[in-house]
Amino acid sequence: MLSEIAMLSHTQVLDLDQTDSIASFEASFRSLRMPFLLLAPRGQEHFIVFANEAFLRLSGSSNSEVLGRSWRSIAGEHADREVLDAMDASLNAGEGHDAEILCHRRNGSSFWGALTVSPVLDDAGRNRLFTVMLSDVSVRKQAQRLLEDQLERKTVLLREVEHRVKNSLQMTASLVLLKARRLPSPEARKVLQEVAERVGALAAAHRLLDASDDAGWFSIRDFTVELAEELILALPAGQVELSLDIQPLAVPASKAAALALVLNEAIGNAVKHAFPDERRGRLTIAIGRIDNGLAIAVEDDGVGLDHAPPPEGSFGKTLMTMLVHQLEGRLTWRDMEPGTRAEILLPIDAEETRFE
Repeated sequence: MLSEIAMLSHTQVLDLDQTDSIASFEASFRSLRMPFLLLAPRGQEHFIVFANEAFLRLSGSSNSEVLGRSWRSIAGEHADREVLDAMDASLNAGEGHDAEILCHRRNGSSFWGALTVSPVLDDAGRNRLFTVMLSDVSVRKQAQRLLEDQLERKTVLLREVEHRVKNSLQMTASLVLLKARRLPSPEARKVLQEVAERVGALAAAHRLLDASDDAGWFSIRDFTVELAEELILALPAGQVELSLDIQPLAVPASKAAALALVLNEAIGNAVKHAFPDERRGRLTIAIGRIDNGLAIAVEDDGVGLDHAPPPEGSFGKTLMTMLVHQLEGRLTWRDMEPGTRAEILLPIDAEETRFE
């Protein structure tokens, strides 16, 4: 080995001090079971000046095929160039670096290698060499790719389910409305129309899940804005001013249906009952995170508590109360004199919400 180092010194890869340093490393690392390299800097290049037996076995190379070559020679032709450039930048800065790169063997096969690079300083604090510990992580990378493929397939399946659910709900709402138009009884028509509205709210929630980049999360702001604007269209233009203060929050898709129905009942109640006889006013919706959960407030300056909420025992109020209870939350009605405020507090952990 020392004769090989001496030979390398004639190629100006090494100087005398580096040769002495490498000789002191050789005995310690020759029999190390983990693949190991020493790199010596020359300008902007870093050359392999020592490779232990474990590295030679892993790469299928001999000393003569490795020593004196750039460290990049261990990388496969499909290695990520950005990763290689980042490694070079760390080497040129005299800093340690961790990376995973696609490496090649002499027989043309490849493996994933995890590199841990550390600078070696002399007594004067100058960077003389770099140690490189290399481990074969091909099995882990293969398992990781398998998991990613499985996740992608499940995501595609979830989107397909959401798409089918959305279409089924939209069709159901259309059929209910069609039936409502053919009923002679105004009371029966009203009941079916309200059912169609609730089914439509569920369809809107699933449509947003279907369109989302991550089908596992439900955008509260997107849904609420769309729902409120659609419900306001039932009133004469300009009768009610809509004010929205909604944080860009998303919650797990598992909560989408219940939240969609709660918001539909709270906002729909204000639109239908707070502004009779073309009374003008404002509808304010605020949604955001607080210390102990998610706070939803729907407030109007309409006719007040005696008229705005659904009558005690009505299906709408029963449904809203049931859904809030299902979400383990609390529902409070407040008389704002004038107007009504529905406050909903849901104990959703910070981990169950994310900002978009």
